[in-house]
Amino acid sequence: MQIDSSLPNMSVFLDNYYEIEKVFEQNNVQRPFLCCGKSFQKTEVFEYLKQFSPVIFDNIRPNPRFDDMLTAAELFKAENCDFMIAAGGGSPMDSAKMIRILTNNDAETALYGKFENNNIKALFIPTTAGTGSEATKTSVFYLNEVHKYSVHSLEFIPDYVLFDESLLETLPLYQRKATCLDALCHSIESYWSSKANDESRGYAEKSIKLFFEHKDGYINNTKEGNLGMLWASFYGGKAINLTGTVAPHALCYNITMNCKTSHGHSVAVLLSKIYEYMLEKDYPHELFDSFAKVMGGEKAEDALEIFNSILDEFELEQPKFDESRLDEFVKEVNVAKLSTNPIAFDESDIKEIYRRLINEV
Repeated sequence: MQIDSSLPNMSVFLDNYYEIEKVFEQNNVQRPFLCCGKSFQKTEVFEYLKQFSPVIFDNIRPNPRFDDMLTAAELFKAENCDFMIAAGGGSPMDSAKMIRILTNNDAETALYGKFENNNIKALFIPTTAGTGSEATKTSVFYLNEVHKYSVHSLEFIPDYVLFDESLLETLPLYQRKATCLDALCHSIESYWSSKANDESRGYAEKSIKLFFEHKDGYINNTKEGNLGMLWASFYGGKAINLTGTVAPHALCYNITMNCKTSHGHSVAVLLSKIYEYMLEKDYPHELFDSFAKVMGGEKAEDALEIFNSILDEFELEQPKFDESRLDEFVKEVNVAKLSTNPIAFDESDIKEIYRRLINEV
């Protein structure tokens, strides 16, 4: 086991899944709760966990819903569970964060981040390399199918984390591309953020370096590439844990929910358009030139070219939606996430960026 002392609760990293038994013994776990997708139930790690008779909740939608979390919390209590395991991508991990809190807190107040912590410990096992949810204090989900919520608490950071690169071996190529782009976008947006400091930029730079170092191996499904991208995702998560994301993530949820593209795909194509748009404005040259060097270029324009070359390499299609919905999309944007963007955007800017996306200007 290894301890990451930079996280608030000093998360312990397991060397392999056989150490889970030791974790259970140390915490006197009698009834673990497993929040996961159905694909995880085909893995060796799941077969190992079966000996502990976990209560399984696998009704996890790609964009998690609060109603499902409430159902899971009731199941947790009814089965007298005493330990949380989340295995999967961002959806199971974001769900598990709220499920644990909902076992002893009122649903309405929990939505606004007002809750008492409990002593239920958690183990997170990411099966994609993109969200960095195992490193963040944020749970993102949807209420009433359309309204996106973000709840923040340091209590969401898990007590234990397991990186098992073999869990990434069955990822479909599209999800492989989309998830690693999400990790890259996390780091880029954190680097741009007005909340960034030396610590967050250090994490972002490390994540970006790992992305480029392991991109080809990850896309080709090598053991080293999969493990390297897990760490890239983790450091991207640590970066946004300090700064949050900026405009690309604020605008991307409309695309994900309406264009049948994955989250990482949506945010990446938007980041390209937003960066291009900002370069046409009076942008912060020192910041963007510094960012370009992290990306392997010299000037701000180089970073855009490098980023776009990755999108070209991955052959991701541009999302499409009816232009008549532009005003609707603008109203749904989380304005709070725009306040830390390196350039201020108003509604006309947002509308123009969406227009450029669907018209590929």
